[in-house]
Amino acid sequence: MTRSVKCAVSLALLGVMAVGAVWAATAPRRGFEPPKRYHDAIAEYADQLRVGPPRHHQDLTLFPIFAPGVKVPEVDLTLDRAMEKGWLEITELAAAQVSRVRVRNRASAPVFVMGGEMLAGAKQERIVGDDLIIPAKGELTLPVFCVEHGRWSGETASFKSAGAMAGSAVRKARARADQGLVWSEVAREQERLQAPSVTGAYGSVPASPAVQERIKPYTRRFLDLPDEFPKARGVVATVRGEVIAADLFSSAALFRQLWPKLLESYVIDALDRPLRGRDTEARSIERWLNGLRQADRSRKDTPGQGTLYELRGAGILGSALVYQKGVVHMELFQGVFAATRDFNRLQFRRGRLGAEE
Repeated sequence: MTRSVKCAVSLALLGVMAVGAVWAATAPRRGFEPPKRYHDAIAEYADQLRVGPPRHHQDLTLFPIFAPGVKVPEVDLTLDRAMEKGWLEITELAAAQVSRVRVRNRASAPVFVMGGEMLAGAKQERIVGDDLIIPAKGELTLPVFCVEHGRWSGETASFKSAGAMAGSAVRKARARADQGLVWSEVAREQERLQAPSVTGAYGSVPASPAVQERIKPYTRRFLDLPDEFPKARGVVATVRGEVIAADLFSSAALFRQLWPKLLESYVIDALDRPLRGRDTEARSIERWLNGLRQADRSRKDTPGQGTLYELRGAGILGSALVYQKGVVHMELFQGVFAATRDFNRLQFRRGRLGAEE
């Protein structure tokens, strides 16, 4: 065989080997599944956010938020509805703890419980610690925070829904997982709105006749917001340029169910609040919400279904609960956590109430 023929054969063999190598690298292997594309529910939700026209009353401004086309998880049963139907039972543990209660779901569907929802009764009032999905026919231990510092007794171990939501300052303290700061913010709210309680119960604020009377004009103005914007999935609430809270949900239906208690909490936040600036424009809200795209995420423990994330970014902090590849609820606050405050004011008010009685 001549040298030229040998070179031709060698080149041909090299070509065959190269083709074989390419085929081996690209051909599907038996039992092998190509990696699925990573689904980022939070980024998808952030990309779809749209800010609607604001509605105003006095110093409170609400911006309806839309998120067309995002994944909608199959969860629309709320704490209040499940308890009204007798499907959800919440009690103290056998060995009662301040920070934990027992919850049992008898419904054939999961129940969404929102962080900051208030529970009344049992040994003391509590608020739910974090957003949680209780599985159908499931039972678990629910993390909570005490919002009634001066009581640890009760005729029954059962809780009922208080039909109310904690205000933004208390919710932020809860998100920091600081019980002392929660008590401090409860005392601050009671002092600001002159709604004290002998036992320091936060329920004294929404239950105050004077506070309820002041809430009425806001309710007349804002209660029909889900009707005016039927596709809205949440709101951003501001007071004179300061964002007090943003609550964004998987669906308009879930937002509508939680709206009355959310609205009341926003109004209580707005009453007697120091004014800091001018009314906020939609463009400012859009820029603030854009911070979601760059926010750092860290997974938080949850005893329920789904995945819970803590969110922290430039001027934005909060959490997001993801379930079935969709965001069930995202709560967002502006700025950074406040420093822990002195709690002596609560003791002072108890003494004052005792003297008045």
